[in-house]
Amino acid sequence: MHYFGAMTDWKKLNSFYLSLLAGICLIAAWTWSPLVVLLFPAWVMLLELAGRKKRPLLFLYLAFAIWNGGTTYWIANAHPLGVIATVGINAWLMAFALWFGTRARAMFIRLGLRSALAWLPVIASWMAFEHLHEYWGLAFPWLHLGNTFYAWPELVQWYSLIGNAGGTLWVLIVAVIWFSTTKNFTKAAVLLAPVLLSLGMFIMPEASSSTSLSVAVVQPNINSYTEKWNTPERTQIQKVDRLLQESGASDVDLLVLPETFLPKARQELVLEKSVNDAMFKQVLKNYGKSAIFGATTYDFQEEKTYFNRPMGDRYYTLYNTALFQSSTMKPWDIYHKGKLVVGGESMPFVKYLQPILGDWALELGGTSGTLGTSTERTVFVDTVLGLKLAPIICWENEFSGYATEYARAGANLLAVITNDGWWGDTDGHVQHMRFSGLRAIEQRKYVVRSANTGISTILDSKGRPLDRLNWEEEGVILSQVPLMEGKTLYVKTGNWLGPLMSILFGCTLLIVLISRFFRIKP
Repeated sequence: MHYFGAMTDWKKLNSFYLSLLAGICLIAAWTWSPLVVLLFPAWVMLLELAGRKKRPLLFLYLAFAIWNGGTTYWIANAHPLGVIATVGINAWLMAFALWFGTRARAMFIRLGLRSALAWLPVIASWMAFEHLHEYWGLAFPWLHLGNTFYAWPELVQWYSLIGNAGGTLWVLIVAVIWFSTTKNFTKAAVLLAPVLLSLGMFIMPEASSSTSLSVAVVQPNINSYTEKWNTPERTQIQKVDRLLQESGASDVDLLVLPETFLPKARQELVLEKSVNDAMFKQVLKNYGKSAIFGATTYDFQEEKTYFNRPMGDRYYTLYNTALFQSSTMKPWDIYHKGKLVVGGESMPFVKYLQPILGDWALELGGTSGTLGTSTERTVFVDTVLGLKLAPIICWENEFSGYATEYARAGANLLAVITNDGWWGDTDGHVQHMRFSGLRAIEQRKYVVRSANTGISTILDSKGRPLDRLNWEEEGVILSQVPLMEGKTLYVKTGNWLGPLMSILFGCTLLIVLISRFFRIKP
């Protein structure tokens, strides 16, 4: 802790070596959970870099490029362009956000604002960047600062009050205070207060639930590249049948199977009518009362849209879909994935590029093309079981505000269905699973998570993984899972920090522009 406060040592380093050191600390904090504390000195170093006069934007970019490359290298297993995008685009956006906020702070100081409020542009600029990064065409919230604590649910139980944007705010405030003050009591208080609050919440008994369901989570372990799309559906269904039979599953309340478990595209108008669908329905009925599973589906439209493609005199739209079979055996409920993987499932800014590029704007969206989406969260309801299930499909797991809409719609259980095999046996699938724990904390719901391969598990409402199947394990997890009613403060209020900081950033930008045009002086 003494070295943590010894800023004079860091100030002696030239900008190049300081960039390297900050980038390495960020990688270490993100990758090796016991070193998560290094996130704070890394950000103190970044503030030092941002305030220097010689090429601060360049050296900030170097630090963030090291961080992006060292923590998202595994994306290259799916496509090398993914890593190029994170290092080239994401790192530059990070560097610009911190550089602009620091420059705005310097201007505020010149205008006479020398109190702690002068740091507000720095905080607002970064948090506005993170907020933008959840909603625009190149959305990539993976490296949000609040996500860094994914392996330490004990430290962030207060996310149920303010969400993971609160974690980002905490990191920034700690860095600012350690950078700008020598008062050790103040430093320790701002660092430890959220930790103590979280530990108190962590040791408190879990909220009671009057209802629980027996759940079977299936991990079929079918290779994403060599088997998933080439193995006949019938064979994959038979494998699940075998796994459920071997597990001893019988009349469970809910079966959970992974994303795109039924890979062959099927028309939504005639779901359940094919031979394979009938076979699959029977398998589900043999072992459980209700089930959630992924599929590739499509429907037809008469009019051209930004997302559909021509077929004869009509158009069709493909979807990455979650389907739900209820215990009442009514027709399958449908939800279309709303947050698409950039490049893999969507062409960024297709609405604007499609009129220029035509069908290329769709086909450049990756192997799946640009898919259609659902505009609102759908909760799968089974009134007989008392189940209100949130279908979170893969990438949606990263979007805190998006996923919270399920609990706001009344969900009492979160289901994450995913296919993590694209990234290989790397940190990617582990982090992806741990993010489900952050969603559990924010909403105080249990999570049942089925991966095609990766990590299938059940997480409790405090974000702790319980029984699990690891990488390339096939099998079934059988467990009794509580249905958690009620809404946390974060669910009720939503992510208000992001919009607030975006407004403050807009005001800061306006002040900067006015001061430039009208040459405002102190």
